[in-house]
Amino acid sequence: MADEATNIVYLGNQGDPIEVIVATGTAIAKGTLMQLSSSPQTCTATSGQGQHFLGILAEEKTTTDGKTKVALITHCIADLTCGAAETMVLGAPVKTGAAANEVDVADDSGIAGGTEVVGIALETVAGNGTGAVLINVGKVR
Repeated sequence: MADEATNIVYLGNQGDPIEVIVATGTAIAKGTLMQLSSSPQTCTATSGQGQHFLGILAEEKTTTDGKTKVALITHCIADLTCGAAETMVLGAPVKTGAAANEVDVADDSGIAGGTEVVGIALETVAGNGTGAVLINVGKVR
């Protein structure tokens, strides 16, 4: 995969990680934006807009490691990639993008219920640029 989160600065208690379930035979790169996919607490990598963002994968997951649980970082500042035709605006919310691991400007549909919201842009960046985003999953925005 590409465009994983980089330069992660942990906030709270070492990023306030949560443990979630993943499929054992999947490979997922560290820094991947993760979505809630099914019950109970099962996650996959984000694959486009309309996803229920849950956190950033804390460590690499390989197909042969046998792991069924991984940690997601829920409170941090991370550099994320903006979608090709998008602009992250300083102080504005961003949501899961059209492509995996990318973010887009959060319009009204992305903010309703907060499910797609990834965080708040800490700088203005356009078209495939990379910029800092405050990730604070579960906090009212």
